[in-house]
Amino acid sequence: MANTFQKGETLMGLMVGLSVGLVVLAGGSSLLAHHLRGHRMAWQDSHLNHELRVAADWMGRELRKTQYSANAWATRSPTLCDDTFCDGFEDFSIEGDWIDFSHDRNHNGEQDNDECMGFRLSGTTLHAKRSCSASGDWQAITHSQTVHITDLAWQLQCEAHQGWLRRSVQMTLKAQWPSDASRHITLSKTVHLRNDIPGSQQALFCP
Repeated sequence: MANTFQKGETLMGLMVGLSVGLVVLAGGSSLLAHHLRGHRMAWQDSHLNHELRVAADWMGRELRKTQYSANAWATRSPTLCDDTFCDGFEDFSIEGDWIDFSHDRNHNGEQDNDECMGFRLSGTTLHAKRSCSASGDWQAITHSQTVHITDLAWQLQCEAHQGWLRRSVQMTLKAQWPSDASRHITLSKTVHLRNDIPGSQQALFCP
């Protein structure tokens, strides 16, 4: 009976093959980690942009109604502003990151307690004013667990037009990812106020 010899891999060959495999595996792991990191950063940027845009769009829609009154046709003229939405700083004023305004939500021409609004930055959270009471009944409209608002700024522009004042407000918001300050975004939005005010009220509402 003839002897049969089988030739196998040497220990050195096995070690070289194993080393090459480990190098390939390490390269693949690094590539996967880089891909996942890029995906996470893109998701964070998308999330920040979405959160900020949703908040800014809602704030803009409310702000456009500033000083609306159902009876404005009877109480306002270029020299007169004689209604409850045109007689105080709660009707429209800006101070730092804080803006106040009011509008006739139920169209009855009277300023009810829930018709004073406003926005401000408290810590890293945006808050909205819900009433005309001294406390304002402020409520959070963003969550610090998902987005940190780092800055809120307002810039008022006024333009005289046939005895009236047309106004626009530029709103600028800055935000960052709660656990990573390098992931940040800035959003600016110009809001044109629908309701002009008499030129006689410039010192109060458009200084």
